[in-house]
Amino acid sequence: MIKKPWALALVTAVVASLALSGCSPSASEPKGPVTLNYWDFLDPSQANPRSKALKENIAKFEAANPDIKINLSVVSLGDMLNRLPQAAAAGQAPDVFKMFTPVVPQMASAGVYSPLPDAASKVTDWLRPTDTLAGPDGKPVAVPYEYRTCALYYNQKILDQIGATVPTTYDQVVEVAKKAAAAGYTGFGTGFSDTDNSAIISTFFNCFMTQVDQEIWNKDGQADFATDKGNEFGNFLAKLRDAKALGSNVVSDTYGTVADGMASGTVAMAVLGTERAVSFGSQNKDLKWTALPKASTGDTTGTTIGWTLGIGNGSKNTEAAWKFIEYMTGPEAGALMATGGEVPTRAATYQQPFFATPEAKTVNDIAAYVKSNSEPRTYSNTWTALATGLSQSGQKLTLNGSSGNDFIRSAQDAANKN
Repeated sequence: MIKKPWALALVTAVVASLALSGCSPSASEPKGPVTLNYWDFLDPSQANPRSKALKENIAKFEAANPDIKINLSVVSLGDMLNRLPQAAAAGQAPDVFKMFTPVVPQMASAGVYSPLPDAASKVTDWLRPTDTLAGPDGKPVAVPYEYRTCALYYNQKILDQIGATVPTTYDQVVEVAKKAAAAGYTGFGTGFSDTDNSAIISTFFNCFMTQVDQEIWNKDGQADFATDKGNEFGNFLAKLRDAKALGSNVVSDTYGTVADGMASGTVAMAVLGTERAVSFGSQNKDLKWTALPKASTGDTTGTTIGWTLGIGNGSKNTEAAWKFIEYMTGPEAGALMATGGEVPTRAATYQQPFFATPEAKTVNDIAAYVKSNSEPRTYSNTWTALATGLSQSGQKLTLNGSSGNDFIRSAQDAANKN
């Protein structure tokens, strides 16, 4: 029922920290048929590859587990962030929900998770450490559903038209973007809207800070990135503005509108998540992707991010909920999910036949890229305040002509007002 309202290194990652005590399902857990309320931002009724894979995986899980039905509600990330704390406080949190990696600690602090059950400790082949997916008490509350990082997407046809090569530094990005803008395109796509939790600018910022080896928060949890390294991000945006290479609607542009612009051939370049590579390949043959450009310091290594699955606080169906989560992160579901361009999170998945086929080349390339060009990050519980601060600072940079340094300082201050 739908309601709208990483061939690859198969190295076992031993995650001893997953062992929990005293978290077994309650003796009062319902017996017999169970309906799990599940919140996901993807709409299975849509025709894109990721939505199709989700729909098929849910159907296969229900067929294999006839006593468990999935009641899926399509909820945007922004709505989840607003509704989950309220729902948990009222004892109405969903049994299972998907959550973006940077926000897990914040949601855990808000009390929206139940600790993972003992059975979770039996899964030990996660390809990235999971210790950051924990609550304030250190107990694991979520597991990774898919991995992604940032990449530079570019339209080869546009670059050929303006006589440009693929940029490998951010300074070169500005030069190429300026030429593309002069030819009538949006030279570099990004956006400062806060309607989708400022996803495009906050994701880019997250990866850039890893590239230049800049921590976002200090040991006390205070945002502390207004440094020479941090300022380089703001100054890159200011240079794009001065080159008139940003979109005319950059103040209101979102992750989705920039992705649409890339697909339609009106945007020359953008930094987006690797999850878009497969769909872009089917939408526009001129779209290519490559490693992030280099800043004046650091390298091309971005941040490992992605979506996670966890159990809602107060769920009376934790055993069934974990069974669903284990399936959705397991080999069979992971192989199907990969057909949509998402990178599975468990080593066992890559032993599935699909990954030896020509059709799996793109997702295998993405998975190898995520492994070699990204690192996990530990987050504070002020991610949404930071993300909003980045959007608001971007609007000031665009509308008021503020400097790149001011952009960074303003975003830092916003995060620390939380």
